Amino acid sequence: MFKKNSVMDMDKTIFSNLMSSTDFYMKCLIFSDSHGSPYTMMKALSLHKDAEVVFFLGDGLSDLDSVEYSESQLSAPCRMWLSVRGNCDFSGVFRGLPVQKTEEITLLGRKIVLTHGDLYGVKQGTEGVCRLALEREADIVLFGHTHMPHEEYCPGEKPFYLFNPGSSAPPSYSFGILTLDSKCVLLSHGKIF
Repeated sequence: MFKKNSVMDMDKTIFSNLMSSTDFYMKCLIFSDSHGSPYTMMKALSLHKDAEVVFFLGDGLSDLDSVEYSESQLSAPCRMWLSVRGNCDFSGVFRGLPVQKTEEITLLGRKIVLTHGDLYGVKQGTEGVCRLALEREADIVLFGHTHMPHEEYCPGEKPFYLFNPGSSAPPSYSFGILTLDSKCVLLSHGKIF
């Protein structure tokens, strides 16, 4: 029997064919900093039923657990759930498995690094997550912690994107959308009113 070490390992195994395929597009929803308020996640997921992947960037793992459980009870679409732990996630567990502070995954040929951002000083600027992108040779770095939406393209020898969906908690109610295909990366912010 194959032993799973984390939620990321479990979902990476389930969706291994999906991650390397280049024949279609993939829509992902990105949430962070829900801090006890799962409303934005629930509403955005109901509006974006075609989203195949849900990224959660920390500070609300218990909210994510309740949202994922609700979706499973409602026979909602099968989604891949990927998360990292934030500075306020004291349990560090999602779906009964340990959650790391930084993770990476490759989807449709794009390396995506997830982090909450507190370890990289994002409240002081993006230099730390830029270094992370270069160290990990990432195409996209997703981070939270600041509660402020942020999108940045960083050109260079190895170009990459930085993206923060903002806080899904009140009063912001914000989230991110990532659409990938073999030739394109499209990042955008959404807001629930």
